[in-house]
Amino acid sequence: MFEWTSGGALNRDSDFDAGLIAHEYCHGLSTRLTGGALDTNCLWKDQQPGEGWSDFCALFITAVASDTDITPRGMATYVEFEPPNGPGFRPFPYTTDMAVNPLTYGDITTAGSGIPGSLSIPHGVGHVWATALWEVYWNLVHKYGFDADFHTGTKGNNIAMQLVVDGLMIQPCDPTFLDARDAILTADLVNNDGVNVCEIWEGFAKRGMGWTATDGGDGNSLDVVEAFDLPPWWQQEC
Repeated sequence: MFEWTSGGALNRDSDFDAGLIAHEYCHGLSTRLTGGALDTNCLWKDQQPGEGWSDFCALFITAVASDTDITPRGMATYVEFEPPNGPGFRPFPYTTDMAVNPLTYGDITTAGSGIPGSLSIPHGVGHVWATALWEVYWNLVHKYGFDADFHTGTKGNNIAMQLVVDGLMIQPCDPTFLDARDAILTADLVNNDGVNVCEIWEGFAKRGMGWTATDGGDGNSLDVVEAFDLPPWWQQEC
């Protein structure tokens, strides 16, 4: 399980990190489903959320019943010699606690700019997307509960994953974050008659992908404007 590099630093085999395995497999899922089964070139633009979907898959597959929404969850903490609540490969661990993970949609505007601390393309950009998905996930787990059966379970975590997967099939080629958000909302309308629209909007709006957010108009644009507002019908429906 351990080996020494020529520099003398201890390495861990990433094959033993279940989150990394799930992350890489999920690239095959998102790449294959987005734009249809015959087009695998739909996730290459700067605003594409591909790394975020893969991080979300890793979080989903390694979740346990004792987790809470504020439990910090890192990505690849095993190979980084960190405890599970460390950040791992990402700037922040995943949690709904904004004091621990403060990322919002507007943070992608400096991605790749060379500004110290700015997010990278595509991993840093994807980190923001997965942070928003984690909010939606937990809203659904709070509503329906957690099911340890990831394959045939019916609770909130299962519903969240199904909406993410179905959203991949609905969204256009080269989606922006808001395209992907809208695809998940559409998936819930198709799958569940839209009964989770409040929880989905609440999760995305918390991280800056609210009703009046703008995405720059193109999957290659990082000139986004975040917004934290909810739809105008929110008070009546939710």
